[in-house]
Amino acid sequence: MNHSDTTFEDAELTGSEFRSFRDLIYQRTSITLADNKKHLLEARLRKRIRHLNLPTYAAYFKFLERSDPRGEELQQMINRVTTNKTNFFREDHHFAYLADVVFPKLIQQASRGERPERLRIWSAACSTGEEPYSLAMTVLETFSALPGWDIRILASDIDTDVIAAAQSAIYHADKADDVPQDLLQKYFLKGSGQSTGKIMLRPEVTELVTFRQINFTDPEWSIRTVFDVIFCRNVMIYFDDVTQDRLTTRFVDFLDPQGYLFIGHSESLSRIPQTYTRVDKTVYQLTETARRQKAPQRPSAPSPLPARLPAAPFLPQSGDGAGNSDLNRGASGSNALFPAPAAVQSTSRNVRRQSIIVGEVAASQEPTEISTTLGSCIATCLYDEQSGIGGMNHFALPSGNSNSRNSASFGIHAMELLINRIMTLGGDRRHLKAKVFGGANVCDLGTGQSVGLKNAAFVKGFLQTEGIPIEAEYLGGTCGIQVQFNTATGKARVRMLDQQAAAVADQAINTIPEPTPASTESDITLF
Repeated sequence: MNHSDTTFEDAELTGSEFRSFRDLIYQRTSITLADNKKHLLEARLRKRIRHLNLPTYAAYFKFLERSDPRGEELQQMINRVTTNKTNFFREDHHFAYLADVVFPKLIQQASRGERPERLRIWSAACSTGEEPYSLAMTVLETFSALPGWDIRILASDIDTDVIAAAQSAIYHADKADDVPQDLLQKYFLKGSGQSTGKIMLRPEVTELVTFRQINFTDPEWSIRTVFDVIFCRNVMIYFDDVTQDRLTTRFVDFLDPQGYLFIGHSESLSRIPQTYTRVDKTVYQLTETARRQKAPQRPSAPSPLPARLPAAPFLPQSGDGAGNSDLNRGASGSNALFPAPAAVQSTSRNVRRQSIIVGEVAASQEPTEISTTLGSCIATCLYDEQSGIGGMNHFALPSGNSNSRNSASFGIHAMELLINRIMTLGGDRRHLKAKVFGGANVCDLGTGQSVGLKNAAFVKGFLQTEGIPIEAEYLGGTCGIQVQFNTATGKARVRMLDQQAAAVADQAINTIPEPTPASTESDITLF
């Protein structure tokens, strides 16, 4: 493709063309462009027009209308018109309020049994990631000494380019000018060699954050939880009053009744006093009236599990000494088990086979049979029936001290990694269904507490919190199992193992590697 300027020459954006683009941008993003933004829009679109080798702005608009059926170029245009000014700990009084007021209050409530040890935060216009990572550092400063808390931060933006930049967690060193020195030394790695002049967030920070594209104008958001804290700062200034009020009113459905909404220093919720009340500078909570109208949505902490969770019984062992069964949802809505026909035991030619072990996650948009062997560990199988995309994880413990190499050994990370991998392949979080396996009582924590029971309680609580229905389960017991899961059909098969095989599978729990310091020969070293 020729990217020469000769075809574009000195084309200018006419007034009527500007109005057409402005209407399209408003329709797709709710961003309002004033008349004085004409030259700014002209400059930002110029690179895309040259890239496509088009002669005029009018030709580019026609391209968007007629030659972009999947909306890929539309997304590129949106990426060009969004504003991404941000920095670490911007409006630092917000982070101080979290550390001094919000977090201590949540911890006290949990200690009294008034709420689970669970924290959800949404950075609703995350840009290149400085805000959610600042939130993560603030969280770590308070909660790192409180093991057992289930903490996750959702970071979303409409701009796919800034999301990609945020996920890399790499920044130019001058971006950290506003980071306190103690946090800089604790949570950042400094580049050397080819990475001189750059910094990178440490894994304990990045593992708390999940990135996702969300367009505020979409009729549905791919979110199935409520948040204790929502940050939506310095984005509403680009919306008109109607859009601002619609957005903040919509946040009510995603905010815990006792939750907090943080907005930018030049933004206000004064037009909807019946919904929000100010509790600090640009910090709001729901009014009593709004709380009463909002049905409680926070899932309660999962109740203790019995020694054996309800599950359909396995078939009697066959002559070869192992029991095989299909564990799938029948037409009536109940779990149905059928003997595995001979044809199923040999995967068809167009279905790939893949096996995983503890600490691994696999997902595919092509028909794939994923298998693993379990004792007290858990394998979660997720699938989107509509897209035919699915996957499996295999984790050893609900949470723990992890680094980037072993984070998927812990359920709190393995679940989000699997969900994100399925979504990256084109799956829809709202359509996900689950089948869960493992959690056998073959290993304890040295305190008499079963690892299997703890794992099973975690995965059921996680899926309940995220609103992902469990279609079938085989949890608990004293025998290990081998699981085979078809990502395209969602069907699963299970084979019972003897205790020796289950014990071998559980050896991974004792061999999860401890975090190691970064190599000084790497391009990334410690400060």
